[in-house]
Amino acid sequence: AHIVLVDDLVTTGATCHEAARVLKRAGAAEVTVVAAGRTMRV
Repeated sequence: AHIVLVDDLVTTGATCHEAARVLKRAGAAEVTVVAAGRTMRV
């Protein structure tokens, strides 16, 4: 299955990465992350 994760804000990406890892381990063929925004370090 192809899973799409939707997040409001990505800061480090660690949470999305871990969620994708768990979903793939559970059988997802592909995981796509879509976020509304990303925190930038200036």
